[in-house]
Amino acid sequence: MDAGRNFNVKEFILGVGITTGFFLLVVLNPIVGFVFSLLAPLPIAYFYWKMGRMAGIAMFALSFGLLVAVFRIGGFVESLPFFLVLGSAGMIIPEVLRRRWGIEKTVALSVAGLVAVIVAIMAWYGQLLERGILDIVRGYVVDSIKYSIALYEEIGIPQDQIDALQESAPQVAGWIADHGAALFLTSTTFFIWLNVLGIRMFFQGRDPSFPDFGDLACWKMPDWVVWLVIAAGALMIVPEEIAKIVGLNAMIFLLFLYLLQGLSIVQFFFRKKNIPRYLRALFYALIVLYQYLLVFISAVGLFDIWVDFRKMNSPVKDTVP
Repeated sequence: MDAGRNFNVKEFILGVGITTGFFLLVVLNPIVGFVFSLLAPLPIAYFYWKMGRMAGIAMFALSFGLLVAVFRIGGFVESLPFFLVLGSAGMIIPEVLRRRWGIEKTVALSVAGLVAVIVAIMAWYGQLLERGILDIVRGYVVDSIKYSIALYEEIGIPQDQIDALQESAPQVAGWIADHGAALFLTSTTFFIWLNVLGIRMFFQGRDPSFPDFGDLACWKMPDWVVWLVIAAGALMIVPEEIAKIVGLNAMIFLLFLYLLQGLSIVQFFFRKKNIPRYLRALFYALIVLYQYLLVFISAVGLFDIWVDFRKMNSPVKDTVP
């Protein structure tokens, strides 16, 4: 991916418009904005890969500058660090993709890069506010709970349920603070994974320089990871509170990884049985609505070690050239 390949002024302007529009939707419409925040790095990543590094950086810088101008008028300046994170992801992902590693290393290194950016931004932001990173995190947790409650009110959740959520907010905030490491790493990994798959839809098979991740419906975790699950479970039954917290944090993240394997298995059978796309979309919508299905799919991914649902004789290795 050369620094200035395939630069097109019209596409550059279009990319700036799409990126700025995504950013604005995140702030102006909480419900739709949540979905757009998950995909906000995708336009930057797309044009970054297509037109090169300098064009991608310039696109994000211009979009962010427009956002700063609008937010100073609208009073949303405190949200700017969040958009620095989103834009950074749009540049990190194609930079890692150009190394042509397999899906595991691509996602892992992109996550590591984004985590480093987030920590740096939080440290910088903390200096501006004269607050520590932990204080900022606690404030963010409280604000997120308030935002969620406001969102539930907006979509018409009954008032008695809203009141119950408000009463339990301190306990929820404490639980999130104790298990913030796993939640942070899990959400960051999901965010990167989603955007890597998104850019893959545009370029794999169309651009020879794009890495070949192989058939992701056959992807699975290395079998030895199950020992980490066992170790995490053992820590969870240790009497020491710190050990329990560490064990549960590890278990949450590991089960998330097995959730991804479970989704690969689901995709494998969807394709094998030639399930129509609208039914597949309905199934994924049910997962969003009924989160307990996530536990079932994680279990499918975990027990695939012994059951071998897809009847694969050996695990698929990382596609390192």
